[in-house]
Amino acid sequence: MHEIDIALSLITCLSLGEKLRLKNLLDSLDSLSVLSIEDISQMVGRTVTPDFWDAAALCHDARVAQNLMQKLGIQSVLYQEAQYPALLRETLNAPYALYYRGSLSALHRKCISIVGTRSVCEQGARAAFELAKNACSDGCTVVSGLAYGIDSFAHKGALSVKDGATVAVLPCGIDQVVPYANRMLARHIIDTGGALVSEYAPGLPGEKWRFVQRNRIIAALSPVTVVVQAPAGSGALITADFALEFNRDVVLHEACFCEEAKKAGGNRSGKKIKADRNAALLAESGAAVIKDYAGLVQVLRNAPGVNRNEVEYG
Repeated sequence: MHEIDIALSLITCLSLGEKLRLKNLLDSLDSLSVLSIEDISQMVGRTVTPDFWDAAALCHDARVAQNLMQKLGIQSVLYQEAQYPALLRETLNAPYALYYRGSLSALHRKCISIVGTRSVCEQGARAAFELAKNACSDGCTVVSGLAYGIDSFAHKGALSVKDGATVAVLPCGIDQVVPYANRMLARHIIDTGGALVSEYAPGLPGEKWRFVQRNRIIAALSPVTVVVQAPAGSGALITADFALEFNRDVVLHEACFCEEAKKAGGNRSGKKIKADRNAALLAESGAAVIKDYAGLVQVLRNAPGVNRNEVEYG
């Protein structure tokens, strides 16, 4: 990966289209290092107003990231390249670059995204594990976020299948693992033919806003997102929102509504929760409710994105 591409991926105040335009106008990292924000604004055709701009520091960070990539064997794929995941490419403001460790080929198979709360109950844990296990037995790749709770059980269910593949999308630089306690799970994912992926170059920490941005990628990589337990205000429901925005199917596992989930997954933060973001309202709006993978297959056969990927579920 060229240094200029790493630098462009690090710029948060530009859209994908603007980064692609800059790439066509610049021939090296040195040509970027001397640009003022006024120069950038003129090149992209609008007034860009970042909180802070230091082109020299940006280029330094890009060189540091490239060294880390070489040292750690980190790979990347650019939006313009053929190996870039097809469903991700078609979403609004897709990542300019996707960094990964492991095998990107896992994302070229039929995929389902499985998400849910960290405060998981026994029924939810079992549901996530079995759903992922059966999906991988059927040739799917399971996509999730490596978080505690539902995400971890989904990854483990996928890994319980011989040749089962799973992909974890990270909210931080691809050289790190968040949460750190899941580093052995992350290693197992890589060693068994799956991948860790991130839009963030090596060296970037897992800041709060990056978790939300990570959720949009989880939703984008699959034609269907399955929510397994998600109390009001859960990040999993943010992922569901993204899936709906991308014209993908959102499916709810019946574990969302079990008594244990109500006790284990209530809102304990004391924060005000948006009333329009909860599993019950999603079901009332038409989201399918399933109890197992056989039920999911019926949804997947007609899900947006399936024909585009030329895959068949079940």
